Amino acid sequence: MNDAHDDSLLARLGQLFREADPPPADAVELARQSFGLRGLDAELAELVEDSEAATGDAAVHRQAVAVRDPGTAPQPRQLTFQVVGPHGADEVIIAVQVEAVGTRRRLTGHLAPQGPARIEVRQPAAPEARRVDADGRGLFVIDDVLPGPMSLTCRRAGAPAIATQWTLV
Repeated sequence: MNDAHDDSLLARLGQLFREADPPPADAVELARQSFGLRGLDAELAELVEDSEAATGDAAVHRQAVAVRDPGTAPQPRQLTFQVVGPHGADEVIIAVQVEAVGTRRRLTGHLAPQGPARIEVRQPAAPEARRVDADGRGLFVIDDVLPGPMSLTCRRAGAPAIATQWTLV
């Protein structure tokens, strides 16, 4: 097969899927909004650790417990985002604990290296970004976060802004 034939086949398959099983309108709208919310002027901090992404027996056990005991409060989730410098050294780490508080989320985080910063949480469901200040030790708390997709942006004096990749909380 040649590339032209492959392209033609992929185009026909794409059209078939769009007609037979189009994406939900709310998914399309969320994708559109999240694209508009991305920080073009910020470096991207990649998610390098997620406590819910565990593998092996522990993950299977955790899922089984959640199914058998829906009254148990969800465990806090640990997220670590990282921007690696050009020479392979860590530039910035944003570590966040996500806790369920009723139907909302509480984000408790710290920055490395330590220092003051302005932290913004962006969500498609929120009309505008919410801002809090990290203290001199790089600690911050953001209460009343809506469940769903979110991205954090860290702004420090004299440094480029850093935005985390979009993550479901």
